[in-house]
Amino acid sequence: MEARARQRQKMASSFGPFARLLGYVWPQKRYLYPAVGCIILMAATYSMSLGSIPFVLSVLMRPQGLHGWVAQTTVEKRVKAGFSVYNSLKDYEVAGLPQGTAMIVDIESDSPLAAAGVDIRRGAFILAADGVRGRAADVFEAMAGSHDTLTLQYRLPADPAGTERTAAIAVEPVETHYRLLRGALSYIPGGLEPRQRWRTLVVVLALLCVVMLAGNVARFFAEYLTVIVNCRAIMDIRRQMYAHILKLPLSHFSRNTTDTMNRVQVDTNDIFRGLSNFFEKVVTEPFKAVGVAIIALIMDWKVTVVAIVITPLVVLLVRALGKRIRRANRRALMNYAKMLGAMESTLTGMRVVKGYGRENYERKRLFRIDRQVLKAQLKMGRTEALASPVLEMIGFVAVAAAILYFASRILYGAGADEQVPHFIGMIIMLVAILDPVRKLTTVYPKIQRANAAAERVFEIIDSASEYDADAGRPRLAPLRNTIAFENVTFTYPDANRPAVQDVSLTVHRGEIVALVGSNGSGKTTLVSLLPRFFPVNGGGRILIDGQDVSKVALRSLREQFSLITQDTVIFPDTVRANIGYGKMGTTQAAIEDAARKAFADEFIRQMPDGYDTVVGEHGATLSGGQKQRISIARAILRNAPILIFDEATSQVDSESEMKIHKALDLILKDRTAFVIAHRFSTIANAHRIVVMDDGRIVAVGTHEHLLKACPMYVRLYENQFRNAG
Repeated sequence: MEARARQRQKMASSFGPFARLLGYVWPQKRYLYPAVGCIILMAATYSMSLGSIPFVLSVLMRPQGLHGWVAQTTVEKRVKAGFSVYNSLKDYEVAGLPQGTAMIVDIESDSPLAAAGVDIRRGAFILAADGVRGRAADVFEAMAGSHDTLTLQYRLPADPAGTERTAAIAVEPVETHYRLLRGALSYIPGGLEPRQRWRTLVVVLALLCVVMLAGNVARFFAEYLTVIVNCRAIMDIRRQMYAHILKLPLSHFSRNTTDTMNRVQVDTNDIFRGLSNFFEKVVTEPFKAVGVAIIALIMDWKVTVVAIVITPLVVLLVRALGKRIRRANRRALMNYAKMLGAMESTLTGMRVVKGYGRENYERKRLFRIDRQVLKAQLKMGRTEALASPVLEMIGFVAVAAAILYFASRILYGAGADEQVPHFIGMIIMLVAILDPVRKLTTVYPKIQRANAAAERVFEIIDSASEYDADAGRPRLAPLRNTIAFENVTFTYPDANRPAVQDVSLTVHRGEIVALVGSNGSGKTTLVSLLPRFFPVNGGGRILIDGQDVSKVALRSLREQFSLITQDTVIFPDTVRANIGYGKMGTTQAAIEDAARKAFADEFIRQMPDGYDTVVGEHGATLSGGQKQRISIARAILRNAPILIFDEATSQVDSESEMKIHKALDLILKDRTAFVIAHRFSTIANAHRIVVMDDGRIVAVGTHEHLLKACPMYVRLYENQFRNAG
């Protein structure tokens, strides 16, 4: 039992992610049902077209013709005996016996022929059945159409006098499928003359053409409907994935932005290809194989069973190869994400790359990563290339064994002319059974690729959201009194020292606090802890009106803040949408009012489409000052009680800087604000200035007080603020 449980767990781990993908397929059932119906119809027509091969061969090769062969097969089942058609050139010569006479070549022990006294060892030639004399085709038709009792006139081959004997034989009823088949054949012209056979062949091929047409129409709709199903499923996966990505903690994006983008784009494409192959092969081919296998079982069940037994061995081999492909594809996807990250950083910083002449360095760095991708891809290609030759060799050995088996029956058995069409038909059927198996083995590696991609996608979807713990937590009311940092310590993931250490600070409502310090002193990190962009992980807590921000609903906490970041964020959308981002669903009048207060309206109206102008990616069509003023307009529109302003005026001209500070003065009025300052003009109106160094607060006070009491502030003022502002 434990071994079985381990095996089930192993199978679940191998196919779990891909099996989970099918949950996204099921909602598309209005397309899925007709697609599966078309797949079944396509498989049925495929089986019917292959099943028609014995009929075509019978028209061309069997001396009794198509109708006679079907009648013969019907009679063989009724009387449990084997029949053939006499040909003196192939069989022994019997005096006075006309060519084309029906022969009994084999009688089973429980056959009614044996019960009627027909010699099992010597066989017999059937001269007439129920009074019908003539060629084998006519005799077989009479025997097939007989009711409960069949009267035969026959002679034994060892009787030199050719004495005609009579036997009354009790026969079983004709089986339903044979009765239906003979009924269908009654609409097809028959005959044994060359012109009659030609006419029969034309009709059979015309019917086969109709079947093939129906199958190809079904194939078109099956493929198109499965494309609809797959595209919609992938769209749902991307939607869910993106919706969850937006809820991930900010710490996730500090390390995994490019990898996350790769999972959304590249991994989902691998999933799409895997789903497409799943429906094209995994769903379709088994139906085709089953249909052909049924026909093959009817023709020769012993050989067919042997061929079917080989299939599990092939499956085990392919499964072993698929595991290697899955591992290699996962490594390839990870390395591909690294390559995209390296390329993105190089292209983004192209000015620096060219300025420092580091093109060769970047080329070598990318090539190193690219070689890792190549190594994983070659491993996958090597495994996939190995699969087809091995499987084709197994298939060839199986078919060769079947050929030897049938050859022995043809060369050493009686009725060789009867065995040749059967032999050709069975070989075609065996190949047709193995062909779906071969296609399934080639698709297995592709599904394992999709499995590896799905595993990476579901790692994102299943990862913890920063809103998961909000259920039942109280909402935070707008700031009324104070914001307090109590012994706060924070360390970034993978960092070896804290970015903020034991910080304690109390800020009153309506107070403007400026944070100053050298780069890396912890200013931006400290204010990022307020809206819980990062959780306090080294001890201490942050309180707003006495409530711990880590224990309130996150959305209500972030509603308290307006943000103006140092790296101004402008989305590739209209100016209206960028300003309205601060308060979704607001009116045009409110957007324009916020733009005027931020001194942005004046340049917006000069744009080609005004507020409907679409700015470039990252605001590429805007200057640094214009981007800042749009960002300030966004914060003005939000009108949150707390403002976080990370100054970024180093790349703006003096006129833009003046307007930015005028807008800032307006937004800071009667508002609690944390201002990260790099220029003296920014901190001039601050109620208090907090000096930070190495993640700690080293001094707090007014400008005049700090000039007297804080040497670090004096150095900052002398080296940075005085010259900048």
